Amino acid sequence: MRGAGVLLACVFSSLLFADGGMVLQRAEKGPLAITVFATQAPLDLSVLVQNRETLEPVLDADVRVTLTHGESRVAIRATHDQAQNKLLYVASAKPNEPGEWRYAVSVGNAEISGVVHVASEQPKLAAYWSYLALPFPLIAIFMLHQWLQSRPKNAFQRAQTGLLAHHD
Repeated sequence: MRGAGVLLACVFSSLLFADGGMVLQRAEKGPLAITVFATQAPLDLSVLVQNRETLEPVLDADVRVTLTHGESRVAIRATHDQAQNKLLYVASAKPNEPGEWRYAVSVGNAEISGVVHVASEQPKLAAYWSYLALPFPLIAIFMLHQWLQSRPKNAFQRAQTGLLAHHD
């Protein structure tokens, strides 16, 4: 039973990164502690803003995210609206090309910046192929189980089955 739980956790591990993702950076600027998280496709930058001293979340901050790549520039206001975790500010973007994008997160007068790698977007079928393929091995295992259960289990049953087949 425990193995099934581990298997389910592995299969659905991508959901564990929802609304947050990988930590890109954590910095303390002035009275704030700012943590930036990222998920891919579409690119979601989540920002956790905390009081530097108490680590209490700051829920009324003005958070802005700017993404730049070459001549491309995208400015987004991060809000709680898209966030599942309402302690985070989320800014979603669909960058027009893959590669290294520079991000700048500003919260009031505090600003932190870094680089996030944007992968090329996969077609939907390619992104979910493992979920679509999962039922087929399970069906094959079930069919094998049923076939093994229908076979006679010991030599006496095999002999009896053979005798019955010759009598008919």
